[in-house]
Amino acid sequence: MAYAIWSGVGTALVAVAGYLFLDEPLGWVKVMSLALIVVGVLGLNLAGSH
Repeated sequence: MAYAIWSGVGTALVAVAGYLFLDEPLGWVKVMSLALIVVGVLGLNLAGSH
């Protein structure tokens, strides 16, 4: 479970840092992909609590 959280958060933070500090474009595909990562990590946490 911890690996899923760290990998999801790490991926999202790298993408956001690229947008903020490296002037990388942040299109709708990247935004939706980041949202899917967040939803996936939340889903794994909720499924693990049952």
